[in-house]
Amino acid sequence: MPPSPAQPGSEAGVVTLRCGALEGQVHPALGGRLGSLRHTGGPGGAFDYLVPLAPQGFDLNRWQRAGCFAMLPFTDRFADNILAWPKAKVRVAPPNAPAWLHGWGLRSAWQVQHARDRHCTLTQTFAAMPEWPWSWQARLAFDLDACGITQTLVVLNTSDEPMPLGLGFHPYFAIAGGMRATVETAARIGQNDTRLSVTLSGDAFPPDTFTWFYETGGSARALIDYPGTARRVTLTSPHASHLVVHYRAGERYLCLEPCSHRAGRLDPDRNVAMPGVPVEFAMRLDLA
Repeated sequence: MPPSPAQPGSEAGVVTLRCGALEGQVHPALGGRLGSLRHTGGPGGAFDYLVPLAPQGFDLNRWQRAGCFAMLPFTDRFADNILAWPKAKVRVAPPNAPAWLHGWGLRSAWQVQHARDRHCTLTQTFAAMPEWPWSWQARLAFDLDACGITQTLVVLNTSDEPMPLGLGFHPYFAIAGGMRATVETAARIGQNDTRLSVTLSGDAFPPDTFTWFYETGGSARALIDYPGTARRVTLTSPHASHLVVHYRAGERYLCLEPCSHRAGRLDPDRNVAMPGVPVEFAMRLDLA
């Protein structure tokens, strides 16, 4: 059976992390989301790095575009909701479920294993089911310090067979204060591998919704400046082979999503969890 879904509107067990002027709120029952990340003081006053989540009336199946959640055991979606895997084709959702994205982690209530002022660890156990015929466990840790926050996701395949696995994080960064986002990407020009930088301005985003997929060359890095507030976010992920940049026209958020695999496919040679071998994926947000 799938893990128990969180109850809409539930605020029970919210964990507040604090270190100096930084504060974050974790919502275990709402998909293990980091619901807010805020600088609480300073010359410019309080500042939200992430779009704050509103827990009241929350619906896990039509989630708010807010906060940050972990993506597992895959990111994005598969064509017709079917994962092509050696010896099998796995239908992860009905073919008429076009909004099925990013797996079961964000749709599940997580359990609090440890919680203290600057740290929180959540866990979840997933039993094998027709939509994903492997059993597995996940641990999600949040570590806040004076310079930022680290989120670490660890998945353990508890079944007897190798399991396909894709991991990532999905933050919704607030568009405010003349936001400028610079993304470092990998590219191949002729016979040479190189790195390129792409810069977006929150005051001059393209008029239409877009989703861009970048290869990272092995680790992701992006920088978000808010010149109007003197705030800054530096995103790094040492395990990310790809970084997705997503913007929905008319909205006040920008998504920068480090992930471990290409959208729409899992490579059986690279994106696999062997039985009993933990797989880690981390994202660091340095904040100023």
